[in-house]
Amino acid sequence: MGAGLRGVGWFLLTLAAASRAEAQVDPRGPVRTIATAHLRVHFPAALDSLARIAAGVAEMAYVQLAREMAPPAGPIDLLLIDNVDVSNGYAQVFPTNRVVIYAVPPIASRELRFHDDWLRLVITHELAHVFHLDRARGPWRAARALLGRNPILFPNAFTPSWVKEGLAVYYESALTGSGRNVGTEFRTVLRAASLDTAIPPMARWSLATSRFPRGQTAYAYGALLMERAVQRAAERATGRPPDSLGMRRYVDVTAAHDVPFLLDRASRLGFGTSFSALQAQLRDSALAAPVDRAGDAAWRVVSSDGWYAAAPRWLGRDSLLWSASNGREVTGLYVAAVAAGGMPQPRPVRAAWRNALDVNVPVGANAGVNTPVLYAQLERRDPYVLRSDLYRGAGPHETRLTHGARLTQPDARADGALVAVQYEANASRLVRVSADGRTLAPLTRDTPGERWAEPRWSPHGDVVAAVQLLPTGEQRIVVLDTLGTLRAAVAGARGVFASPSFTPDGARLVWSSDRTGRMQLETAPVSRTAVDTLHWRDERDAVRQASAVSTGVYEPTVSPDGMRVAALVQRVDGFHVVVGALDTLGPVARSTWYPARNPLAAVSRADTGRSTTYRAARMLVPRYWLPLIGEGRDGRLTLGATSSGLDILERHAWDASVLVQPERGEVDAFGAYRYAGLGVPVLDLSLSQEWDGTFRVVNDARATLGLVARRRRFITVASTWSVPRIRWSASGSVGAQYELRDFTADVDSVLGPANSLLRRGTRYPSLFVNGAFSTARRGLRGISVEEGLTLSSATSYRWREDAPSLGSWRTVLTGRGYLPLPLPGYARHVLAARAAVGVADTRTQTEFSVGGTSGLSAELVPGVRLGDPARTFPVRGVAPGVQRGIRAVGASAEYRAPLVMFSRVPSPFTVYSDRLSVVLFSDAARAWCPATLARTNEVLCERPGQRDGIIATAGAELVLDLALQYDQPYRVRLGAASPYVAPRGVPRGGAFYVTLGAYF
Repeated sequence: MGAGLRGVGWFLLTLAAASRAEAQVDPRGPVRTIATAHLRVHFPAALDSLARIAAGVAEMAYVQLAREMAPPAGPIDLLLIDNVDVSNGYAQVFPTNRVVIYAVPPIASRELRFHDDWLRLVITHELAHVFHLDRARGPWRAARALLGRNPILFPNAFTPSWVKEGLAVYYESALTGSGRNVGTEFRTVLRAASLDTAIPPMARWSLATSRFPRGQTAYAYGALLMERAVQRAAERATGRPPDSLGMRRYVDVTAAHDVPFLLDRASRLGFGTSFSALQAQLRDSALAAPVDRAGDAAWRVVSSDGWYAAAPRWLGRDSLLWSASNGREVTGLYVAAVAAGGMPQPRPVRAAWRNALDVNVPVGANAGVNTPVLYAQLERRDPYVLRSDLYRGAGPHETRLTHGARLTQPDARADGALVAVQYEANASRLVRVSADGRTLAPLTRDTPGERWAEPRWSPHGDVVAAVQLLPTGEQRIVVLDTLGTLRAAVAGARGVFASPSFTPDGARLVWSSDRTGRMQLETAPVSRTAVDTLHWRDERDAVRQASAVSTGVYEPTVSPDGMRVAALVQRVDGFHVVVGALDTLGPVARSTWYPARNPLAAVSRADTGRSTTYRAARMLVPRYWLPLIGEGRDGRLTLGATSSGLDILERHAWDASVLVQPERGEVDAFGAYRYAGLGVPVLDLSLSQEWDGTFRVVNDARATLGLVARRRRFITVASTWSVPRIRWSASGSVGAQYELRDFTADVDSVLGPANSLLRRGTRYPSLFVNGAFSTARRGLRGISVEEGLTLSSATSYRWREDAPSLGSWRTVLTGRGYLPLPLPGYARHVLAARAAVGVADTRTQTEFSVGGTSGLSAELVPGVRLGDPARTFPVRGVAPGVQRGIRAVGASAEYRAPLVMFSRVPSPFTVYSDRLSVVLFSDAARAWCPATLARTNEVLCERPGQRDGIIATAGAELVLDLALQYDQPYRVRLGAASPYVAPRGVPRGGAFYVTLGAYF
């Protein structure tokens, strides 16, 4: 039994979770369950009332989707959780149909900001995934009847993510009347690309793309294409039988075909038009649409990198700061002087690291990179909880003001008083915060369905402007006094209203809104004395449009002199900080994009049924099995099966595999169980058995007396803890293993007398402890880890039960370091170094080996592996195990450089090529034994004088980052290396190789 058998179940569980959200669920604490007609809704006890609302929403969404697609078999598990300050959700169909919803509303998400009811939108979206992906017909259904819910038997899962996400986004809007297909952001992505004639072809709509807007490419273009496909199907379906064309037909076609990723075929049968033709229509209509670019000239670009940026703020009269993620570097704070007219614009200067894109508010007089700044950013509290808190920093130095307070979008008054948004489950509110962060007081009341965002103090500090999101889908710009009393509702409608900013005299507000179909600036005067909360829906002369950008303009902030506005403008390569004159005389702002009322508004009934204690057993019952074929100890065929299970809380997980050699009846087996209910540590137990070797017993004349077979059984327990933080992490594990060795023979006499080791067998207890610490980090477009270091250690002690004095230990220490270089390219160039030391005592029974390449051994399908395993002492250009010993040292140095980021490379056979880089390297290592041991032990040591000395090689690699099945990222390395230092007995011919994964 090899590593493949041990890992098949874990591989399948990992495969099922590949598209899930980055954050984990929290397996700890009491959890309750509500059973509805079609779902089981699980939730922490503290979310009882919200979970009942979610249960009603989910039932309503289920009924709606069942009219559109064939419903899945059996109940769907839905987990509502609030352990991260991120708005997201994910769906899985393996091993059972399940949905996880993170309850935080998306008040900071540009593409998700327009919604009436967050729970309804996200639940509808994720349930659409389940309806889509669960469907199987024809040969797939027949195979599933035999093998169960095997993850390779979900045909619609083989389609690209733009199909899967496009379908789900289509339904989130078609069934709720809000969401991304009703909103304007996806159309802005298309418009920005069309203005530069840079609309990506359909083959480039991958989640793995390194181009802006990264994974949103699949969502945006997929959603727009699916919307068009349904519209064209409806036009062609006139006079045809019901469901002859449309989404139901398309889903059923792909669910039945032997090759579900033949996209154009499925689209022609499902929608009446191929996806290629629909994509061409989408492209041509975007390119042909009339565009007035005259308004773009009013804005001067300050930033240079594009990608993602947020919340520009003025530093005095002529400087700006903002947070950004430009792809080359980790997210940070940037500062730039605003050049006077006609002067060259200075490049922005990176001032500090940030964990997230959020507001950075200057709170000091210094107008440079070291100005004191108030900001919010995410930080992990433990492996499961991610919270947003307030910080105060100056340059690279920062002080944390709150801990677990869930605060975001802060602003500071001149006297140091703070206001911020506080997240809650499916809600947000405004709070006042003391300057030191110790005292919080609510500024707004908790009203069901109501949310708040983006507060800004007035220059006089007597009122706060903010955005109020209403449950009708309307959003409005409002002004509150310091006690939270509503003083003015300035403007609003159904649509996105965002980022209010006062002029220096406090008499006017500027904000952004997409009510015209594009995000533009608007402005209106604000009275400091009159109270007006009734006329905000009116299209009044006082409310004027203040920009006419061809794409979209976001997050305005007015300059200290009141004459200019800094904002963000979206282009094909991302968001740029721009500056323009404040225009108060533009046309009257009018709502022309969104209907005044949601035609699909619906109120679900909260579930009032009894909740029960969460029980994981139903989800852990085996739902599938996968046949295995292997090779026994003597090369004979072995047959078996594998299965695994995981509950929705990820509190319990198990994996089991078995292989049987039919002729001998020898069984290789592996079983593992993991319990994460404590949070930290995670507890693991595994049991395994393997027939792993056949040994020939000979007499003095070297004649064979018989064959001895060895069976090894292992019992392993381990406890793993981790302390993850965004900027560093630490982890460790402690465990014990008990190995039982037994022997059988075809001739009984060769086992020796009754008390011989071969008759009695041997027992080997062992203990192990591992640890790791890392500060390694990389930009989102980085070709490798770029900065920081990683340290790890692994130590074990093993002894024979009947001879404890013969125990042995071994230790391995590894360090890695990374240094970025300021050279041009789509990513930063990197110098990387790695060193490892291994030491074992002279009683050890296992050696260290040198040689071979290190990487990733990937199981593309169960039983079929590609690549190389991670090796402790690799040396590229020589064979694995070319040198061995009980002492070893190794080191590598690499120069890594970006070459090209592809834009229009074809994607044959569902392979997406993203980018190419190059590595120049040198490896060196040596393994040896003390002289006394080398003369007596040829199993662990090389013979004296043979292959004794340092092995050093040099070479180069081309590194291709690609995605298989459209979206699953892989790294392929094509390399060549040759020794330039090698002892006698080590071939110097070098080697060419192809492998997967990063070297280190």
